[in-house]
Amino acid sequence: MTVASAAPAASGDMLVKPFEQLQFSEKVPGNPQISPVKGIPETQPSSIVMKMGRGAFTLHTHTANYQLVVIKGVMKHWDEKGSQKSAPKMGPGSYWYQPAGQVHGDACESNECVWFITFDGPRDFAVHQ
Repeated sequence: MTVASAAPAASGDMLVKPFEQLQFSEKVPGNPQISPVKGIPETQPSSIVMKMGRGAFTLHTHTANYQLVVIKGVMKHWDEKGSQKSAPKMGPGSYWYQPAGQVHGDACESNECVWFITFDGPRDFAVHQ
């Protein structure tokens, strides 16, 4: 009997990155700090650990889909029909999938938020007009 597997073949080397060893970008007010853990965010699909203090991003879009898991803090995520006020509070373990091109907003509602995010293409950010 032949059994077909839906699992993709393994590729590349195992990757292990303890949080304490991540190297984050410089802290700039209003911007998250990023630590790429796989891929090159500006040019290809990537996985990134990001962190920031309390604050919100204006409505925006990305050209790639992404998936996000909250690691620390309380975050909110909403589309252009919603608002920061009405969005549900999302603590550690919370997840969302964001389709490319869809207008949305995000906020950190605690002193510090940390999240893991995987983009299926280059990471970009376009403010919604």
